[in-house]
Amino acid sequence: LEHSLFLDEIFNNEINICLENAHTAYTKMLFTDALRSVWYDLENLRSQYSILTNGDVHAEVVERLLESQTITLSPIAPHFCENLWRNVLKNDTLVVKQRWPKSKEIDAFLARQYALIQGSLRSFRLQLEKFKTPKKKSKEVPPKPTHAIIFVAKNYKPWQMEVLKVLQGVELNEDNEPVEKNFMGQLREAESIKAFPKQTMKQAMPFASFVMSKEVKARGAEALELELPFDEAAMLRDLSDVIKSQLGVQELQIVSSTEELGFDSQRDAATPAKPQIVFMAKEMESADTA
Repeated sequence: LEHSLFLDEIFNNEINICLENAHTAYTKMLFTDALRSVWYDLENLRSQYSILTNGDVHAEVVERLLESQTITLSPIAPHFCENLWRNVLKNDTLVVKQRWPKSKEIDAFLARQYALIQGSLRSFRLQLEKFKTPKKKSKEVPPKPTHAIIFVAKNYKPWQMEVLKVLQGVELNEDNEPVEKNFMGQLREAESIKAFPKQTMKQAMPFASFVMSKEVKARGAEALELELPFDEAAMLRDLSDVIKSQLGVQELQIVSSTEELGFDSQRDAATPAKPQIVFMAKEMESADTA
């Protein structure tokens, strides 16, 4: 399946990231960090690969992950890895004699796509729980959602783009924090920002604060890009079957946030890499045949 091949690329890239992190940790003799990469991170990766492919896993990806994990974990758990290498993976050599697994250069775009997929699914699941939670003081159980609409924004709003352009000039330290602590004051004094109407200014300052404290802190300067380097809507459409399965809905629409389908608050909240979802329940009518 096409989406599975796309996911294979993503997960092979994530394996490369784990191997690079593990190699760095071993080199610095940071064995706790190495264990996190070669055991916990790779185990989580294996689980996510099965989930996101709906179990349609490809043997070569799983085999590569397990072999890489066994070799890189062997300095910490040699007896366990030797048993796994010979009796489970059916190799007739010794794991301790294997060279470090080969990996390709990390693809930053694929890494961003994986982060977006995981972040979006997490956000969608939270919205699903809100939809299914009874309102306060209500005994009525909410109906099970059957349909969902995902609003995707290709571009930021004009005022958001102006804010991001100014923030792109803020110098960051190695922890992705502003070197100049009064960067918000500098933002207010920027000519393009001072030209904002009062109502827009009320939106701009919280937006700038959130972007710098959350997005930039987590992802660095790339969080300030004006648009994504890949087609977010097409990527989500490729994964529509996975999303429907994860959320338990029968139908799923993925549309531009510019389409006027109602749900204005959700459409307005959508930004690049931050799609918004709306759940609906269409009551099924059954004929009384009695």
